Amino acid sequence: MKAYAYVVKASKKPDVVKCVVPYKINNDTIFFGPCKKRLRENFYESYLKNLHMGEVNAPEEIYVVGVNASNPKKIRKIVWIGRVQKVLTFERAYNILSQKKEFEKMMNLEDSPLHLKPIYKNETFIGYKLRSKEHGENNSWILDIIKKRDHPNVNINGKKLFLIDPSKRWETFTRDCCFLCENLFYAEGKGISIDEDILGLLKAAQPNKKGVDSYAIFGFRKDGSADGLTGSYLEIDGEMAEKLIETMTERRDNMVIPYKSSRGDTQHRGKCI
Repeated sequence: MKAYAYVVKASKKPDVVKCVVPYKINNDTIFFGPCKKRLRENFYESYLKNLHMGEVNAPEEIYVVGVNASNPKKIRKIVWIGRVQKVLTFERAYNILSQKKEFEKMMNLEDSPLHLKPIYKNETFIGYKLRSKEHGENNSWILDIIKKRDHPNVNINGKKLFLIDPSKRWETFTRDCCFLCENLFYAEGKGISIDEDILGLLKAAQPNKKGVDSYAIFGFRKDGSADGLTGSYLEIDGEMAEKLIETMTERRDNMVIPYKSSRGDTQHRGKCI
């Protein structure tokens, strides 16, 4: 069992997820698209590259945990938890999800997180075309699937990226990975607080990090600011990962979630399950 914890950089509020990645499809499913390049590289290398498959069911229990970004109030909470179900290339994700009604809203977003459309020539996959505004600025979407823009096996033409030798696709597109998660928690009014039990587990998972607290859950940088693991993540394995997920979901089950009633006043609903 593995758990990966990271900072959702685009979501500073501790009680709501407001960003394109991760994207909540419904109460059951979360789609994770072009974010956390290193994590997706890891998944690609582990689950897709050597099998030369565009889709694979998670071969073990894998969880992803996101916390809100740094903020002036110095409040840090867990804003989403997902259990990875399928790991896919963007090609496979587009071909499957674009045909399913429950993904229609996501697919039609101007900044859809499924931002790439596969290109074929004589039924052979030869590259991708940017289909949404997500990561469109400065063509940063290119680095969502390859590590260097000047890769010798690619040709960039506007919003299209072509493989010069399609047979070397699996050695070239080393970030060509997205995934679907079971939705275990998605903050829509209240995040999960970092209490003493959760903090204790995070400290134990980072024995070489000093100063880990309920805000700086990954410790501090040399300049004294909270470490946000920019571009990276914390990997937790085995029993510690199991205990962390168990504790977080227990806190989820005991939460009372505020919401706005039709009258505009703040009320509360029952436990988040």
